Amino acid sequence: MSLNLVSKIEAGKKQRARVVIGVTAAVLILVLLCIIFIQLLFTKERIEIENHITEVAKQSAVAVDLLINGDFQTLNLYAHILEKEPKYLDNSLVKQGLQTAIKNTRFYSMGVAYPDGRVLIYDANKGFMPILNVKDFKYFKEGMKGHSFIDFINSDYDNDKLIVLYAVPVIKNGKVIALVTGANDAKDYTRAVDITSFNEEAVVHIIDGTGDILLRDKKGNSVYNKSVFEDVDGIKKEVKDKALKDKNTVSYWFKDKTGERKVAAYIPVGYNNWKILAILPFSAISHNTNAVLRYAVIFLLLINIVVILGIRYNVLIRRRSDNMIMDMALQDDITHSLNKTSFYIEAEKILFNKKEDDDENLAMLLMDIDNFKIINEVYDIKKGDVVLKEIADILSKNIAEKGIFARFNDDVFAILYRYNKEAEIVSLIDNITEEIVKIRLSLKVIPSFGVYLIVDKAMPINIMCDKANIAKRTIKGLVGDRFALFDESLSQALLADKEIEDEMKPALEGHQFVMYLQPKIDMKTNLPCGSEALIRWNHPQKGLVPPYKFVPLFERNGFIVEVDKFMWEEACKAIREWIDLGYEPLPVSVNISRIHFKYEDIVSTIENLVKKYNIPKKYLELELTESAFLDNEGAVNSAIIQLQELIAMDDFGIGYSSLNMLRKLPVNVLKLDRGFINEASCTERGLIVLNHITQMARDLKATVVCEGIETPEQVNMLRNAGGDIAQGFYYAKPMPLDEYNDFVYHHEGAYN
Repeated sequence: MSLNLVSKIEAGKKQRARVVIGVTAAVLILVLLCIIFIQLLFTKERIEIENHITEVAKQSAVAVDLLINGDFQTLNLYAHILEKEPKYLDNSLVKQGLQTAIKNTRFYSMGVAYPDGRVLIYDANKGFMPILNVKDFKYFKEGMKGHSFIDFINSDYDNDKLIVLYAVPVIKNGKVIALVTGANDAKDYTRAVDITSFNEEAVVHIIDGTGDILLRDKKGNSVYNKSVFEDVDGIKKEVKDKALKDKNTVSYWFKDKTGERKVAAYIPVGYNNWKILAILPFSAISHNTNAVLRYAVIFLLLINIVVILGIRYNVLIRRRSDNMIMDMALQDDITHSLNKTSFYIEAEKILFNKKEDDDENLAMLLMDIDNFKIINEVYDIKKGDVVLKEIADILSKNIAEKGIFARFNDDVFAILYRYNKEAEIVSLIDNITEEIVKIRLSLKVIPSFGVYLIVDKAMPINIMCDKANIAKRTIKGLVGDRFALFDESLSQALLADKEIEDEMKPALEGHQFVMYLQPKIDMKTNLPCGSEALIRWNHPQKGLVPPYKFVPLFERNGFIVEVDKFMWEEACKAIREWIDLGYEPLPVSVNISRIHFKYEDIVSTIENLVKKYNIPKKYLELELTESAFLDNEGAVNSAIIQLQELIAMDDFGIGYSSLNMLRKLPVNVLKLDRGFINEASCTERGLIVLNHITQMARDLKATVVCEGIETPEQVNMLRNAGGDIAQGFYYAKPMPLDEYNDFVYHHEGAYN
């Protein structure tokens, strides 16, 4: 609770105390009337307290429902995958599936139970658990009947820790073929129902249909051991039955075993006849009524005035109490905007009340600040909070009556916005961005937005936010891109990338990556004079995966460093093999990503490999793209000086600074990009440029390699232009090492 809110409550208490003292001084003459009036106040006070605790209990029930619904949606999605592809229930595949699935969920463990009672459980921290037979377990029996299951249990795997266990059936052709289970720490639900209002005197439990406590509020004033009906006075059996069985809200007053008077509110959760039970002692919101009684006689002469003042006071107190409840339960502590829970509630109201003939559309936006944690590190958390407040003010001003917004957590804000045309959303993003970047800091405050245009208003709010977040993630780290719209291909692309990332390390360790060699042909002799090493992924299920499907991702996530080093070593092994077989090796060129220059000493790495396999350096050629020269000019220049005889410039001609690079760097080989060759073969100007480049290369004593040669016309053009070496499908495609050996060392004749 914020200090500002505490001061409001304390000020309200003092004001009420002053009014009560005045009221008691006015009831001296008409004691009987004063007592009647006070009894009316008592009744109204009880109703207000019941209303307040009921409202807070409803908010806790909403939070629990959101957690449960989200977890069931996750398990149902995985169950749906298994229904469509039962092969993934095989032991090796289900293990891989569990390890992959748990990374994208809130669960700390997931499992698959088979009809024979065996269950395979994967814990995110401990790995796979010993296989158990769970035929006698309640969740297994319910699941095999085709029912979804949720309960609080004590985990046998984790020191009897209280967890929330879920299970959903996998049904194929009307038959349950497996159960998918998931477990979360019960602390998540404790946080969801935690009430920080009423000076920490309110407690909240989750109970079952008999009144037994499933999830206990850990506050010190929670006095029950097992059941909420133990040692309580004045509760009739019909009241207990109504509280446990009624599908609507039920509240009543009682005394607990310590004799303290309290009010209880029961709110159904929606699962297993569970209920949220919120309990508040009368003393938490007492209006000092004993003082009213003691001084009642003094106020008899002014009773009529007191009645009028009391009514007005009651109205003001109720309004102030309602505002305080809203502040405590529905506001973000830092920005005083909506929090995540209240945003979900208000967003559902807007979507529910939207009429079909309403011309306005709705969009869900998720916004965060690029590298916001740096602001907290450079300044401090207090300064970061100030920035968050300024951002909230900017959002409030720009959104106005067109929607609602909330701070979810950290620097993440959600916006539900009404619009007629998509241009209005772009205008909103531009205006918000323009004002946020003007926040006065030495570091620029730059927002990124993900946008989901709402089509199905029945979709859960959290799913809408997830879709907006997926769109936002596609532009994180990209200069100039401030927002992205969600479409289904984004989810598919992210899932595909995630699948590759999950498999890439096991693939490298399992020798699934293989080296292919594409021959290079001397254009004067028409005989092989070298090769380029190209990677292929021989996937055990998908077969041969082409490089364009995984190399760009490896470039982005940095795994290309490990893959390149693997290829360098494979090239050195091949050269060593040729030498051992008595063949005269032909040079092999390998690619070097620009990322290497950021993470390691590439010179020592190459030299260590050459020494390890005891091969002459002249047989290993290093190809660097022009972009590598541009991104890391200092590091590249240093490497070239030390490995000068090995360096080739790949993709020459695709950048604006190619000639400048030649002026600065002493490369020995220029490799002309296939697009450049195609342009030269199609236009007269392109041919002129090609002739001049080959002439310039001869003057620089550099060899010209032309890649992508596919037609006899291109061959004749390059010969006439003075090209030295050709590479392309016209001569030979990339091939495994055995095929390459046959092609080079058992090759008969030459190309015409």
